[in-house]
Amino acid sequence: MKFKSLERTPSLPQEIVASLTGALHAGELQPGDRLPSEQALATEFGVARTVVREAISQLKYDGIVQSRVGVGAFISQPQERTAFRISPECFKKRKELLKLLRLRNGVVIEVAADAAQARSSRDIARMEAILKEMRDAISDSLHGAERHFEAERQLILAIAKVADNEHALNFIVMIDSQIAENLRSVAVKNIRATELAAAAIEEQVRLVEAIKRGDPIAARDRARKHYDNAAQRLADRADFVDP
Repeated sequence: MKFKSLERTPSLPQEIVASLTGALHAGELQPGDRLPSEQALATEFGVARTVVREAISQLKYDGIVQSRVGVGAFISQPQERTAFRISPECFKKRKELLKLLRLRNGVVIEVAADAAQARSSRDIARMEAILKEMRDAISDSLHGAERHFEAERQLILAIAKVADNEHALNFIVMIDSQIAENLRSVAVKNIRATELAAAAIEEQVRLVEAIKRGDPIAARDRARKHYDNAAQRLADRADFVDP
């Protein structure tokens, strides 16, 4: 098997990764195959050995290649591969989203307690209607994640408005605008992967129930549990591809 030499570009390691993964997809490389040595690959690609080493490191990180001490690098078996990783740019965006969510969540947790003391039957009816929209979104395979994204925004704003704290409301609106304008697609993809599920929505149902009962301690606790859990779900999958 021969690989063509590459013209020099700023992304030679990425090109080698693409070439090797292309050979794998084409069947020219098979699971269990041993890769040529770094020096042999460097000669075939016409690059420095350090460039090959960087490419192999990326393939190891992606789970496509495994090293065996003293033996060499091998194509991983499908069942041994880790999930493919997202690009550095996507990873950066998810980290930014996580920072904003954690910043916003601290305020939402406190206004939830205030809302439990100031809510009216009309406020609760509004929140329960939003929860119904979240439940209905689960079965919407085409637009469910977008519907959930908008519904959760409305629920948070509804809670903040009931709390009657204009400073907290303005802060939440500011953070929400940052997410909606700059990170919307990232947020929607994360919702599709982790939040568009009955268990995640049930956390918010318990929050609304605590507000409805007029229990500020329980409302604060339920808000903390849901929004901390949601942030953690994002953090747990922050470097994996979306389904």
